[in-house]
Amino acid sequence: MTMSSRWNVAAAKAELSRVIERARRAPQVIEKRGEPVAVVIGMQDYEQMAERGRRNARWQAFLALSAAVRAEADSDLEIPDRSARPSPFARKRR
Repeated sequence: MTMSSRWNVAAAKAELSRVIERARRAPQVIEKRGEPVAVVIGMQDYEQMAERGRRNARWQAFLALSAAVRAEADSDLEIPDRSARPSPFARKRR
């Protein structure tokens, strides 16, 4: 992170418009007494993070449900061995 992406609280208050504009391009760190206390990010970055969180939450819910189903059935999921098969997209030899 460059020095221009770090702001002390007073500077961030005084130049909030600039902080917001720069956050569109890169996260802006707000510091209090030299310690990072907050980060301002652009909306696009926030939406990407939120979507990753939603996908992760769906995956975690699936894993929990799968574990509950296996526990209720008192069995383990058996995964058959994979076997090689020809690709439907491979060129056929003449």
